[in-house]
Amino acid sequence: MIIKVGLKPGKKKQLNWGIAVTRLYYDIVKDIPDTLPAIEEALVKSTGLNLLGLAARAANVSAGAAAAAIMFYKATVVPVTSGQGVIPGFTGAVAAILNHIGLQSCVTSETDIGGIGDAYKKKADLLFAADDRKFLAFNLKRMTVSDNSQATAAGFVHALAAAAEKRSCGLEDRDVLVLGLGPVGTHAVAELIKLKARVIVYDTNEERLRTFAESNKDVTKAGSLKEALDNTGYVLDATPSSGIIDIDLIKDHTIISCPGVPHGLTPAAAEMAGPAFIHDNLPLGVAVMAAQSIFKSGD
Repeated sequence: MIIKVGLKPGKKKQLNWGIAVTRLYYDIVKDIPDTLPAIEEALVKSTGLNLLGLAARAANVSAGAAAAAIMFYKATVVPVTSGQGVIPGFTGAVAAILNHIGLQSCVTSETDIGGIGDAYKKKADLLFAADDRKFLAFNLKRMTVSDNSQATAAGFVHALAAAAEKRSCGLEDRDVLVLGLGPVGTHAVAELIKLKARVIVYDTNEERLRTFAESNKDVTKAGSLKEALDNTGYVLDATPSSGIIDIDLIKDHTIISCPGVPHGLTPAAAEMAGPAFIHDNLPLGVAVMAAQSIFKSGD
């Protein structure tokens, strides 16, 4: 979830790519419950896996084991009113995603501390809550926490890997470009290194880019956006900028996985990429949070 407050989809504006995770808004989330089947259909077409399958992969568990176990877990989503307040439709969208992948999920009737108490009264296994700075999932039984930035990065990295595997190559020893070195981008780099990809990074903030490359010897720094995209077929777009990737930068071998909201492709580029363009506004990150909370061992 990488959102700039108040930025509406379609506005072509290059932002600071390293901004912290901020707030969604109603227009982004209002249609998610009704469009989950279409979102999942697009994921399957791109990667061969549905939401739960990708989430399970990111949590290092088989899709079959995840499907067999997840139905026995209860999740609550607690509205949080601090800071800029509750985002209309957000908690309902999160609960809808969780129900879609098989959990028993609901939004608590109370907010804030009362909502946490409600979660315990319902004997929930998982509690999801977000404020202006963090979106977290808590496993109340195992005392573990899953962070949306890390989960979103893992989900979209594994979506990219699954799409690459459909072409019989995978990401090991392949060049993968990460655009944007904010929270999701930096987590994506770590996940890609685990998959033994050769990681190339680019950010509009030259100081951030230089510092990151100097402190992470496993990555290569790109000189420019065009240079990086011209020479790399696999891309993880973790920026909050729209319209930075046009049709001239889409090649036959390009696969672009985009956790950023808005995503970086122009409408023409997204159409040209077709199933090689992977994006949603919230579902994959939430699904991975759930899978990590249930199946991933604590640190």
